[in-house]
Amino acid sequence: MSRSVTKCLLSALVVMVLFTPVSRAQMSASSQPGPEQAFLAKRTGEYTRAIKFVGQQGEWSGTSKISVILGGRFVLEENQDTVMGRPVEGTRIWGYNNSTKQYEAAWMYTMSTAITRLTGTSTDGGKIIDYTSTSAEAGGTQLHARVRQIDDDHFVITLSAPGADGKDAPFQETTYTRKK
Repeated sequence: MSRSVTKCLLSALVVMVLFTPVSRAQMSASSQPGPEQAFLAKRTGEYTRAIKFVGQQGEWSGTSKISVILGGRFVLEENQDTVMGRPVEGTRIWGYNNSTKQYEAAWMYTMSTAITRLTGTSTDGGKIIDYTSTSAEAGGTQLHARVRQIDDDHFVITLSAPGADGKDAPFQETTYTRKK
C-alpha cells in the first residue's frame, strides 16, 4: 500500500478522535494503549497465509506483514495473495477501542472499493475475537469474522455469513503462520 494511502487512513482516524466529545481525563485514559493493544501487537511480524474456500478444492497462498502503528494503539496488516490465479492485495487496521470496550477493524482489498468496518468482542482477553460487519456490497448481508489465536506463531480467521437457511455458514478460512 502506498504511503499516501496509509497517511490518508491515519489522518481520518485522527480526525475522528479529535472531534469526538470527551473530557480531557477520559481522553487521556482512553487514548493510552492497554493490555488489549499489547495482545494485538504480539502479532507483529511476517507471515505466510493459507487460504481455503468452503466448497472449493484447493488452497491459495500469500504473505502478510503486520506492524504496530501510532504508538502501539493500532496494528497494520499488509497482505499479498494469489487467489484463483489472481493477485490480491489487502490492508487491514486492527485495534481495540478503550472507550467502547470493543475491538475494531477496517479491511480494504484490491478486489473492491469498499472499506469493510468490523466491531468485535472477546471473552478471553483477545484469544478469540468475534467480529461483525454489514456488507453494503452484498446487499446488507451480515459478515462474521472469528479470529482465533492458536499460539504466538499462528492465528486463523474464519469468515462466515448467513446461508440459505439463515444460519451462519463459514465460507473462507485463512491460516497465518509466522515466518521463522
